[in-house]
Amino acid sequence: MEQYTVLVVDDCEDETALLCEGLKLHNYHAQGVYTGQAALDRCEAGGIDLVLLDIGLPDIDGHEVCSRLKANPKTRDIPVIFVTGKGDAADVSKGYKLGAVDYIAKPYNLPIVMVRVNCAMRTRHTMEYMGGQPDYLMDPVYTDHLTGLRNRRFLMERLQEEIEKSHRYKYPVSCLLVDIDEILAEDTDLGAASMDDLLAEIALAIRGSSRYYDILARFDGALFAAVLPHASLHDAVSYANKIQEEVSSTTFHDPGFPTHAKLSFGIVSCANGAALGADHILGEAMRNLFQASTMLGDKIVARDLNKDN
Repeated sequence: MEQYTVLVVDDCEDETALLCEGLKLHNYHAQGVYTGQAALDRCEAGGIDLVLLDIGLPDIDGHEVCSRLKANPKTRDIPVIFVTGKGDAADVSKGYKLGAVDYIAKPYNLPIVMVRVNCAMRTRHTMEYMGGQPDYLMDPVYTDHLTGLRNRRFLMERLQEEIEKSHRYKYPVSCLLVDIDEILAEDTDLGAASMDDLLAEIALAIRGSSRYYDILARFDGALFAAVLPHASLHDAVSYANKIQEEVSSTTFHDPGFPTHAKLSFGIVSCANGAALGADHILGEAMRNLFQASTMLGDKIVARDLNKDN
């Protein structure tokens, strides 16, 4: 994984240090500054891939810092996420209007912060892959706030696009549905981690196993989905096994509730228009997922729709 540099801007040195350490543990370079002017100077110098920005700074407030970053041709493409104790609707709306890509209210949960950071970097690379900056990639209406993944609405629109492109350019596309099949608490007295934290951690594992142009979404509740352009059925099964291994080998904490999770996968692959549309391919993936959930051992059911026709 390529390492990116995140600038943490907060006048509280302890919180800055804590966030920087968390970012480094997740394979990011992290630097901290404590004033708005220092943030502007550091971004101007180059090499910053993302800014985590507090609003209540001692010299220039975060909103003004964001406004100046977006007005400067050298810094306007740096994604900005507000991390602040101010979380009312007016602040959130103002942040988005200034060009921020996300908004995290304090006190924050580190896994949730990592989800948002990964989402921002993924969006940036998706824009590069698609050769532009479509408005919907930056629209929060297409994002699941808990996991930072896209939502069902985004998935359905992009899946249909990929099916049509697969038919037009004759390449395979695969669709996976992923469900949490079992949650196991290591300590029966303490119990399992909260579902919200578990979902956020699993979203990180899925994202860490994915390419930047794969389409990842929280489909519904504990159900995730992935659309893999240029991926055959064999590729999709390998991808599912990678996620399964990652989740199976991970102990999730919240922060003191050690928990393991097991997943089920329903996978379909098609090429050249074998699927009738997004609803059809998702329906077939759901059927495979239901079958997988009844199995013992590796719970993966996969089918190539081309071979059925």
